[in-house]
Amino acid sequence: GGWRGVSRHGMAPPKPIYGPKDTILWPEEATDIFRATKINRDPQYASRYMRWWFENHEGMPGRVPKIFRSAYSMYYAGQKGVIFRSVGKFNQKKDGKKIAAAWKVLGEEEKQTYMDKIATLRDQHEADEEWWNEEIKAWRDTRMMKLRSGVELDPLKRHSMGLEPLCECSKCGPLPPALPT
Repeated sequence: GGWRGVSRHGMAPPKPIYGPKDTILWPEEATDIFRATKINRDPQYASRYMRWWFENHEGMPGRVPKIFRSAYSMYYAGQKGVIFRSVGKFNQKKDGKKIAAAWKVLGEEEKQTYMDKIATLRDQHEADEEWWNEEIKAWRDTRMMKLRSGVELDPLKRHSMGLEPLCECSKCGPLPPALPT
């Protein structure tokens, strides 16, 4: 029953159509791309595009997570969580004003602890960015080596052979020149 044994006869089960639950384990960047593609086209096209994207970006290091912009935004996020856990909801207008008023009356020592945390986070973020830049360069170099080792690079030839195009996004960089045949 079902799709078992059908592949022997030249048929295959349909490719999965991804949904929000599938994207939970994806990197943030992939989730953003999927969401935008799904909005602009449809879920089937977005799922096919993501299979292509994952194939072209296999092994790529994920981007460094964003950090808070200021000590106040860190305080705000923490207080927002406290309010939500105690009340079960968060009203941006009313509760946001309460948090702002609480920040204004907060002592300099308490504000300084948030500023120290932000400084530490920024230092760590800069170190992570340096690491990521090195890792993405190594990944890009490895990808180029794989591409130079026998993959057809010419877009027109790839199309005539029925192959998917290769990615040339900002992370992947330009394709290496095709070797003369």
